[in-house]
Amino acid sequence: MKITDVLRVEHQLLHVMDEAMAEWLAKAPAIAAVEMRGRTSLLYAALEDHAQREEQYLFAHLRPLSDLARHLVDMMIIVHDEVRSLFEEVQTVENPKEQIWTILDLTETHFVRENEEVFPLAEELMPEELLLELGKQGG
Repeated sequence: MKITDVLRVEHQLLHVMDEAMAEWLAKAPAIAAVEMRGRTSLLYAALEDHAQREEQYLFAHLRPLSDLARHLVDMMIIVHDEVRSLFEEVQTVENPKEQIWTILDLTETHFVRENEEVFPLAEELMPEELLLELGKQGG
């Protein structure tokens, strides 16, 4: 399985987690901050694991291949860093609901952009053997 396929499957699983979190937030308007922090810890762990896999097993190999690849990878890493920062805010602000909604919105938009732009570019520029090997290493 190519690394791009591994990451697409992860996007599907993370999307389910995002939807469940959004549904929970929408149905429970008076959630205690401590409960929000607890529920987001699992989402953070899953998103951070995924982001590190992308950065190590795809972005590092894709970035040097073209100006477009460099630009797209840099934009994706900016979003990864922004989401990390928002998770830090979740731990410190009095009511983290706004940060959680922003995380959900950013990650969903980010998944679409990776699926539609970054992964197809990787499959165009990177040899299939490398994509398969990275899939084994990162999968």
